[in-house]
Amino acid sequence: MIASAAPSRQTRARVSAPSAGEFLFCTCQVGAESALKSDAVAREPSLRPAYSRPGLVTFKRAGPRLASDDPEAAPSPLARAWGRGIGRASDPAAAVAMIAEATSSALPLRLHVFERDRWRPGEAPADALIGGAAALIRAELLALWPEGRPLLLGEAAEPGDHVIDVIVAEGEPLYLGHHRHHPARLAWPGGQAPLLLSQPIPPQAPSRAYRKLEEAIAWSRAPVRAGDVALELGSAPGGASYALLRRGLTVHGVDTGVMDPVVLTTRHASGARFIYHNAPMSQVQRRDLPTALHWVLCDVNRAPQVALRTVARLAAAPRPALMGVLCTLKLDDWRALRHLDGWLRMIEAMGMVEVRATQLPSNRMELFAYGLTEAGVQRRA
Repeated sequence: MIASAAPSRQTRARVSAPSAGEFLFCTCQVGAESALKSDAVAREPSLRPAYSRPGLVTFKRAGPRLASDDPEAAPSPLARAWGRGIGRASDPAAAVAMIAEATSSALPLRLHVFERDRWRPGEAPADALIGGAAALIRAELLALWPEGRPLLLGEAAEPGDHVIDVIVAEGEPLYLGHHRHHPARLAWPGGQAPLLLSQPIPPQAPSRAYRKLEEAIAWSRAPVRAGDVALELGSAPGGASYALLRRGLTVHGVDTGVMDPVVLTTRHASGARFIYHNAPMSQVQRRDLPTALHWVLCDVNRAPQVALRTVARLAAAPRPALMGVLCTLKLDDWRALRHLDGWLRMIEAMGMVEVRATQLPSNRMELFAYGLTEAGVQRRA
């Protein structure tokens, strides 16, 4: 079943009672604000754009809310963090008061304090201090937190947690919101992967694809295990392949580009290694690959429908070991979002029972989409 990061446009006929005056917030990649507004309104016509800043968009709900299987679904796959708005606070003391007024005093809360994006992915200056302002605000909020008001320890949210979102930007009021955590979300503040928050990319990693893949696995909770065999289409220079090798997977990489020597020479303690197929992906045949193939990955500069047809050809049954597919979908421009539901149906047609898409923190003009087979869902459970 397709469970995209936003309700399908085909679900508009089913509605539920309106919530008068309800505000929603979304954070997103800098530069994607207008696209997020357009996509969210197309998916949910009751939304009306309201206050916005770079990396932050808010909406007012002006009519009935679409019913969906997941009431916490993102208004758009471009939304990284989202929820119901509380309002803007001038300082941490005002924020604590507003949080107290907006939530039950007996309800345990999880506190997420984060900075909205200031740069597009990969464009931050080398000396940029990211996260420092949020850490200071979090410390002030904790110091002011009312004694006896339940607050959950740590920042990683658990399913069902009621999360308070505090969005920080230099020289601006704090924006406050809240959401109920669901496994479909990343568990850390601002929808960031922990890799971005505390773990630098290994200096020997050949490219940013290393980080993109680690974010993809964290968000999708794809049950990637040591001993699995993966096929990567568009593997050069090898960032994602290197991440898989470090996890103990054997990787068959397909590309006509040059692979980084660190990928070609890496051997995992389990014996996992990289096997290079120096050919266009259109020329690779199923007989060139092992029968026991657990994962198919794709990150190529091709139109998504073209890339997905090759993924479907190489992942097609019989593949009894297949757990799922992990695909980066390149966009010519933001208007290509209108095709997303069709691309997800192509992934579902590969025999996937869970299919979703989002824009990861390290994605640029692209989306990440995955599908899991029944075996993949069972393994994850």
